[in-house]
Amino acid sequence: LLLLGWSLDDRTETFTREEMIEHFSLERVNRSAASFDLQKLLAFQERRMQALSVEARVARVLPFLERAGLVDAPSTGDQQARTRRVVEAAGDRIKVAGDILGYPEFFQSDDEVAYDQKAFDKRVRKAGVEPLLRRFRDRLGATAPFDADALDRAMHAFVETEGIAIPQIIHAVRVAVTGKAVGFGLFEGLAILGRDACVARIDRALGRLAD
Repeated sequence: LLLLGWSLDDRTETFTREEMIEHFSLERVNRSAASFDLQKLLAFQERRMQALSVEARVARVLPFLERAGLVDAPSTGDQQARTRRVVEAAGDRIKVAGDILGYPEFFQSDDEVAYDQKAFDKRVRKAGVEPLLRRFRDRLGATAPFDADALDRAMHAFVETEGIAIPQIIHAVRVAVTGKAVGFGLFEGLAILGRDACVARIDRALGRLAD
């Protein structure tokens, strides 16, 4: 609001409350009508969000998850721990607290995850993907520890063994496990969900191929 019709100079956009009080003067108020820039507002919000500690960001997103029924109200310790992992993995993708609702797959049961049908048809129904997905499912079942680094290594070992390029399998895995074609780092996401959920979701996706 301060910058609607007022500026300190041509480069300063961020102020503390004390700096606002110190620098504001009516003499620098522009006589022209102010214009509201939603993109600039979102940019301010993004900078503010990223400046917060992880704990503060988690505290802001939890009420949205609770109201959406994705976690208990009040949330449990395990749910808070998972939320923290999602917030950390999503990073600057979470610009406002409500953006956490873009990641319901990390809080839903395996059979609740909704598939983007277009992405499913393009990535999972694609010719030749089913046997690759079945074999990668088995690779996941044997991966230990089940963390992002180990999963990254498992993927690279798999594509080398199969003699394929990563895009031939990684997109199918993402859609099978999260229901979506895009998201934050796949290996971080797999690690957050855990081995059992990842295997169960791939099995569910493979089952849909028979529909």
